[in-house]
Amino acid sequence: MKKYYLIGIPITFLVIFNLGYVFHDLLMGTWLHEKEALISREEYIIPAIALAFFLYSCIQAFLLPIFYYYTKAHYQWSIYKTSIIFGGLIGFLWDALQGGIIEYATFKMPLEVVFVDSSYHTIEGIFAALILAFFYSKFYEKTTT
Repeated sequence: MKKYYLIGIPITFLVIFNLGYVFHDLLMGTWLHEKEALISREEYIIPAIALAFFLYSCIQAFLLPIFYYYTKAHYQWSIYKTSIIFGGLIGFLWDALQGGIIEYATFKMPLEVVFVDSSYHTIEGIFAALILAFFYSKFYEKTTT
């Protein structure tokens, strides 16, 4: 299990952190900066963003095996089917409910930004869980079955 955490978490973090940059700055940056101009910082606090992504990767890495244990026993789901459902759920809960709706309710956040950003983070959650599922199946599941 140690290898799953030691390799899975940093790689998941690096991939989703960098994909976040690609999506939020390179692909959608102009649109997002225009829509969020009244509430956005001039300079983002990158260490705080990195910390959030690292914690997100740790939380997914910890909870995925628990979720998989349950779904394998009760539904006979594979690790990859489990990770798609789990990752979508975590991505949605992490951003759409807490971040998206509360930001919309407390900031002058345009609703279309909530939908676009929350959709991205739901897909990001699935992608993060799939990366972790790969490392889980490589380093943990084979040693316990």
